[in-house]
Amino acid sequence: MRIRGSSQYSADNQPLYVIDGVPITTQSLANADNQPVSPLADIAMADVESIQVLKDASAAAIYGSRASNGVVIITTKKGVKGATQIQC
Repeated sequence: MRIRGSSQYSADNQPLYVIDGVPITTQSLANADNQPVSPLADIAMADVESIQVLKDASAAAIYGSRASNGVVIITTKKGVKGATQIQC
């Protein structure tokens, strides 16, 4: 997905993906067979509640320089505000 045009010849043009408030890497990860696997491939569209696209100043104000190519915010049906708890 490309939100903004190409900013540099050698730079990555991928937007920042944020799933349920957690920024994720969009680089393909290798599995046990050394096959590239996209982290976005694990998201079932039936589980997605909403998708928002931020660009320009709104993205930079929230996510800083990582958002130079835009931000795609994905909220899943399980990602309810205040439901995430971390216990130590």
